[in-house]
Amino acid sequence: MFNLETAIAEWRTQMLAAGIQSPALEELENHLREDVAEQAHCGIAPETAFTIAVQQLGRTELLQAEFAKVGGTAFEKIKQLFCTLAGIPNPQLVTNMNTSLHKFEPRWATYLKSTVFVLPALGLWLACCVFVLPKLKEICSAAGLTFPTAVRAALTGSDLVKNNFILLALGASAILILLEWRSHRWARYRRLVFGVLVFGLNSAVLVLFAILLVLACIAAPMLLHAK
Repeated sequence: MFNLETAIAEWRTQMLAAGIQSPALEELENHLREDVAEQAHCGIAPETAFTIAVQQLGRTELLQAEFAKVGGTAFEKIKQLFCTLAGIPNPQLVTNMNTSLHKFEPRWATYLKSTVFVLPALGLWLACCVFVLPKLKEICSAAGLTFPTAVRAALTGSDLVKNNFILLALGASAILILLEWRSHRWARYRRLVFGVLVFGLNSAVLVLFAILLVLACIAAPMLLHAK
């Protein structure tokens, strides 16, 4: 009869014999257990789930090669810096399905951290759209300042998101629920996707504030001369 712990112990022995040591081996085992648990949750037999999870981790020599590459190259350092800015605490991410080495994070932790990181920017953006932007438009209009095409497009997009915020939030929630329910691969990319999204949203808000500040600095002297 199949025993998951025995199978994992044998798998660890094979990995150790191949030269994969701790903490890399612990990361791989966590990945393996998470994958088996997700498949078992979907009704797949434990033995079949274990076999599929091992196959998805990749062959031993590929794993060795991937772990050997981590850490030293300029590309890896740049990738680690980007992932750190994106709010990903462990940037050891490989997107190839057969060599994915990152440690899974509980879904509640990913969603909670993403919410905490994005709420300040979201609150500032909403306050800006409601209180700052309408007044700035009045000032620019009185000063005779015409927005550049790119700025108009950005502000129009911001207004569109604001006016349809509830619908967009409901749509995003429905997509996340569907991914959590139906996709076996989502857990692997959840943290990376949310890290990039949080980084992108915070960057977009900073850019918006910079644009509004520049417009205000340009419009103020023009408004004084107009008077």
